[in-house]
Amino acid sequence: MADTSVINRLVPDDELLSHAGNFARRVACGPTLAHAAHKALLHSWTLGGTPSADRDLFDLSVPLFATQDVRAGLESAAALRAGKPRPVLDFHGRWRPHRAACET
Repeated sequence: MADTSVINRLVPDDELLSHAGNFARRVACGPTLAHAAHKALLHSWTLGGTPSADRDLFDLSVPLFATQDVRAGLESAAALRAGKPRPVLDFHGRWRPHRAACET
């Protein structure tokens, strides 16, 4: 499954609970800004079709390019293109964190 990219990681049984807890904390902090923009774009498309999504695309996406997350993502993509290992990304931009502890 990992070789075909159906799953993106394997962990030993004795580390599963720790990894699952860390993942749950990240998810609880809210979606990334890019995910929120994607959802907003889909909502725009649902309400007004392609013309509406086209009208909103730049307003939703351009602000993302000022974030550290996009800079790291572009560096990661460049590494992949150069045949280097892709670094693990830690996204910082979150939409509506649910807990103050998430704002680190």
